[in-house]
Amino acid sequence: MPNITNYSPLIQSMFGRKGASWRAGATLPGVFQFSQLNSSSIQSQLKAAGIDTSSKRYKAVIEQMKKTGCTGNMFTNVQAIKNLMKNYNSRGEFVDPNTGLTGLDVTDETGDSYKKIIDIPESSKDKMFEAVRDSFLHRNGMGDGKGDTEIFTDMYRQMKSDDRLSAGYTLRQYRSAYVQTFVSAVKAVDPTWEYGKAVPSDAINGITRESVESQLTKNGNIFVKRSSVSSSTLDIQV
Repeated sequence: MPNITNYSPLIQSMFGRKGASWRAGATLPGVFQFSQLNSSSIQSQLKAAGIDTSSKRYKAVIEQMKKTGCTGNMFTNVQAIKNLMKNYNSRGEFVDPNTGLTGLDVTDETGDSYKKIIDIPESSKDKMFEAVRDSFLHRNGMGDGKGDTEIFTDMYRQMKSDDRLSAGYTLRQYRSAYVQTFVSAVKAVDPTWEYGKAVPSDAINGITRESVESQLTKNGNIFVKRSSVSSSTLDIQV
């Protein structure tokens, strides 16, 4: 005899109803097809639940639902919308659940416009350089994802919400420059070197953040490395 799993507790939790009993085949309260969202009856239900349908928070949720595949014939419910609205602020910005920060969500409105180099805290560049240097000194070039995340998060807290995406893009540009410099220095000593292989002890002596950045120049929205021969730039994205 096959096992029969009772999913009713899960369904009740999803729809914000605990302790309720559902009859087989019954219509769950508050459930409607997404195509009915703008009908007067559904709008009345939303308003009765305390949802301001003219707010940026509500509109952001509906747009996100559309992007993630909620189409006309699919079902949703009032409580689900209300729960999702908790993830957005009054400006309609997504609030990162782990950090409580806004401005980190790439949207259709931002597009690629955030991909520009801006001023970021010197402390953030210092921390990222030291993290990259440490990875070559102690982990054979292998990075520490958790450590990088902490550096980015600390920087984001120092930036205005509207600048956070660009700040993150900028710091990634610096990180790439630091990494490329260390890789080039190691391969100059051992051309066969690859990530995970022991780094020659004297290969990275003398590399400083200042020595790396003195060789960089902006070219549009990226950094390129100055030629050691002339004042021209190499066509190398870092």
